Amino acid sequence: MKMPRLTASIFRDLIIYMVFFGLLMGLAFPTLMTWLGFDADSVYTLKFFVASMLAGVVMGAINFFWVNVTVRPHLRLLADRMKGIETVLKHTIAQEGWSTACENRTCFIEENSADEIGASAQSFNALLRALVKSHDMETTLKELSNTLSSSLELSEMGEAALRMMTQRTNSSAGCLFIEDKGSLSLVANLGIQDTTKLSKDPFVLYCMDVGRLERINLPEDVEVNALLASFRPKEMLVMPILYKEKSQGVLVLASALGYSDDDYVLINLFGQGLGMAMSNAQTHDRLQDLAAMDPLTDIYNRRFGLNRLREEFQRAQRSQLPLAVVMIDLDHFKSINDTYGHLMGDRVLIEVSKVVRDALRDEDILIRYGGEEMLMVLPGADLQTGISIADRVRRLIEDVELLDEKGKRLPITASMGVSAVPRAFTENELQLIKAADDALYQAKAAGRNRVLSTR
Repeated sequence: MKMPRLTASIFRDLIIYMVFFGLLMGLAFPTLMTWLGFDADSVYTLKFFVASMLAGVVMGAINFFWVNVTVRPHLRLLADRMKGIETVLKHTIAQEGWSTACENRTCFIEENSADEIGASAQSFNALLRALVKSHDMETTLKELSNTLSSSLELSEMGEAALRMMTQRTNSSAGCLFIEDKGSLSLVANLGIQDTTKLSKDPFVLYCMDVGRLERINLPEDVEVNALLASFRPKEMLVMPILYKEKSQGVLVLASALGYSDDDYVLINLFGQGLGMAMSNAQTHDRLQDLAAMDPLTDIYNRRFGLNRLREEFQRAQRSQLPLAVVMIDLDHFKSINDTYGHLMGDRVLIEVSKVVRDALRDEDILIRYGGEEMLMVLPGADLQTGISIADRVRRLIEDVELLDEKGKRLPITASMGVSAVPRAFTENELQLIKAADDALYQAKAAGRNRVLSTR
């Protein structure tokens, strides 16, 4: 390598300089002797000049030997370490990283003196540590970036990012909130006991509003309210998640040991990427909602709703659990459109959809099947339960109060057909819908505003 050849050249020149310096000293020594008062006739002789020059050469050789013994090994060690680092860069950076490759200190120089050589070793080691730290920071940021871009599902992305942040810093616990309609909604949690209380904490809300990261050091004699589980924090970080200078949410981290400056820098950099990732995830969720929802009634559209029904039907078959569906059709809806206009018809659909949606459980599914027809999907409900729910919804629809332009109440009723598995012998979800549709037509034929089922 170039470094050893450069070192050899320096020492070759050092030999020449020392010999030349010795010769000069030998030539100058007789003059010095006469200046000190020695007899010039005795000093300025060939024999004395030769002896002085030989003495100078010997001193130069001794100096060279001393430098070669004391200085050269340190320079050789420096060259060898630099060569070793080059090997690390070529062969281990991609596989294990600098920290792992140099953890046995083969890359570092022993600092065993307080002179210039020791200072050189200290500077070399400091430079190497800075390189290792820089590379590790870059690697961590790449991993975080890959984590943030690995999923557009907000909860999945948030959990993975929070887990990595606690592993890469001194964090012992943390949680991530997203701003949703003026309040904080939990995205991910790791070790925080009372996230609801934390989401309403005035200091957390203040940090998000002002968009500034705050470090909170907690002395041992200060009591902390019971927001954290299994440990007492020494330091907390509250960091707003910003994107285009707008708060997307807030990240709260707690450490039992405290945070280093490197942790602080990493968390700051992480927050910048997290803001964009959360914004992208929210945009994705909104697009998913637009693709899934009927724009008028704000319930599932037919395409998305039938996919959800297929999933529930397959789950019911695997788990041998019941599943009921209810087909709803508004009575005389065409006459409402013809008499009062389509805007009034839209108002009827919006109000009825709201009433039905509010009457269902969280796990139930409401689909706009087409026109004035709706389909309720009731996981875990058998036929009798489906009939009971349908009749309760029918009465709620009958109680809906909408007034025409003259202040007269519109009569709104609905007919419903119910089918369920395993009561209905169906091979797929479409046959289950057909069974409910057949029951619906029987209800209409029987006089409307009633619930009938397949038997």
